[in-house]
Amino acid sequence: MQQFSAVQQSDINGLLALYRQVYGSGYALPIGTDPAVMAREIAAPHTTWLAARETGSDRIIGTIIGTLDPHERLGKLQGLVIHPDARGSGLAHQAVRQLAESLLTGDQPADSVYATARTNSTAPQRVCLSAGFRALGIFPNLRKAEEHETMVLLAKHRPGVLERRLPVERVPTGLASLVHALHQSVGHPDQPLPAVDHEPLPVRQRRSGGVEMEFVDAPQFVRRRTAEALPDPEQRFYPFHTPNVMLASADGAHEVYAQLNPSDGYCALIGAASGSLATLAEVFETLIARLAEGGASHIEALLPLDRYEDLRLLLAHGFLPAAAYPAMRRQGEGFQDYVVMTRSLQPLDFRGLSIDAAFQPFTEQYIELWKQQYLNTHEVFQ
Repeated sequence: MQQFSAVQQSDINGLLALYRQVYGSGYALPIGTDPAVMAREIAAPHTTWLAARETGSDRIIGTIIGTLDPHERLGKLQGLVIHPDARGSGLAHQAVRQLAESLLTGDQPADSVYATARTNSTAPQRVCLSAGFRALGIFPNLRKAEEHETMVLLAKHRPGVLERRLPVERVPTGLASLVHALHQSVGHPDQPLPAVDHEPLPVRQRRSGGVEMEFVDAPQFVRRRTAEALPDPEQRFYPFHTPNVMLASADGAHEVYAQLNPSDGYCALIGAASGSLATLAEVFETLIARLAEGGASHIEALLPLDRYEDLRLLLAHGFLPAAAYPAMRRQGEGFQDYVVMTRSLQPLDFRGLSIDAAFQPFTEQYIELWKQQYLNTHEVFQ
C-alpha cells in the first residue's frame, strides 16, 4: 500500500490536478482551488498536509489535511481526496487513521479531532466511522458548490476525555431529542441527561423597519475589533473560524461579528459585543436579513450546551439544533459540551442523500423540528 508523506510547495500543481480530477470545478473551498491559499497552508506550523503517490511515479493519488489549534487542543481533518484509480484500495481509511492518530498523540496532542463528510455517498462517512469517529449531527445546505450540499459531523476523542464531560443542568425543549441522540452516540451510564425545560420560547420579533444594521466588510478591522470587544477567548470560541464581517446598529447599541463566505453561502455567528446573543432579540431578524443580503444562505452558531437563554433566542428565530460536540472545550479538569444551531435560508431537499444509519437520530430530530417550525398550522386559521 502507498505511504502518506508530507507535501511540499512543489506539489501544489499535482494537488490541484487531483482536486480537479475528482471535483471538476465544483470544489467549494480555496484549499483545493487557490494556489496561494494552498501554499500558506502547506507552510503553516500547525497544519499537516499528507499525500500518497502512485507507485513508480510522482503522481498524487490521495491527500488529506489536518490542522491543530494548540491553544484549544482541537484538531480538524479536511480535504480528503482519493483519485478514482485508487478507490477501493483502503487508501482513504489509511489517510484518516494515520492523520487522526497523529493529531491525538503528537507532541501537542489534541483532545479531539473532528471532520465533516459528504452525503452523496455513505463511503466518506463510513471511512471516518471505521476509524473510531462518532456521529454527531447533520448540516443541511452547509455549502453551495454546484448545488447546496448537506454534510455530516463526526469527531474522535482521546481516551478518557468523554468521561470528563461537565454536566448541563437544563436545555430548552427544542434540544431534547438532540440531547438523547448525543447520549445514544457517546453517553456514559454515570453521566446524567440535562433536564428538559418546557418554558415557552420568547416571542419572535419580526424585522423592524426602524432598526438599521450596518454591514462592515473589512476583515482586518473586524478581526481587531472582535479581539477588543471580546477579550475572553471563550466569548469568541469558534475553532478554525476568523471573523471577517461585522454588523453594527446605527445607534451603536449592538455589534455582531461573523465569518461569511458569499461564494458558498456559509456564515458563522462568532460573537456579539454584549457577550450574549440573547441581548439581540430586537434586532435579530434584521441581522439575519442583512447577512442574507451579503450572500449568506446557511447561518450557524456554536454555543455551549448550557447557554440556556441564547439557545432559546435562536430557537425562537428559526435556528434548529443540527449537531452536538461533546467535550469540545477544556474547562478546568472537565470538558464542556457544545451545540451547533443552524438556520438555512434555502429550501431543504433530502432527495438523493446517502446517510449512514449512525446519523439517523440526529437527522430525524432535525427534520421533526423543521416540520414543527415551518409546517405547523396551529393558530394559523382563526
